Amino acid sequence: MIETTFQERTQSTLLVPDRFKEDYLLKTGVIGREMYFHFLLRRYAPLIRAGVFGERKKTKISYQAKDNELIRKNFRPINSDWIEFGLLADYLGLSKTALFAMLLMFDISDWPVFLRERWYEGGVPPTVANVASSIHLKYVIPVCVSRKIRYKTRK
Repeated sequence: MIETTFQERTQSTLLVPDRFKEDYLLKTGVIGREMYFHFLLRRYAPLIRAGVFGERKKTKISYQAKDNELIRKNFRPINSDWIEFGLLADYLGLSKTALFAMLLMFDISDWPVFLRERWYEGGVPPTVANVASSIHLKYVIPVCVSRKIRYKTRK
């Protein structure tokens, strides 16, 4: 596991759609829920920051559909991972559980093909605005995470 004395953990909950349950159990069976969550965050956070998944277009948060037959999965992520994940979800306009379900779906599907089509959109490289926003987000999100961690440890 990725546990050190400086990484506090609190219990959190994710809602996994029933159709992904077997794949989720297969992926978390060996390495554990916390490590798989950490893996997904490290794998997809740079892509989210780079604008591959788009950005928030609505003022309200989008949640998973209730008819997905959602299964509760409790786990204890590293607090800094959970805070960063929340900031990324907020940036996209999704709930944390909706973002997790989306990343899980990309991980169990053929995600490189999807990302390549989305990123280049017919062979056109990303715009300057996308690159500039990704550079900006690479610095803004870690600073926000650090501030929230410092604030929570002061209490």
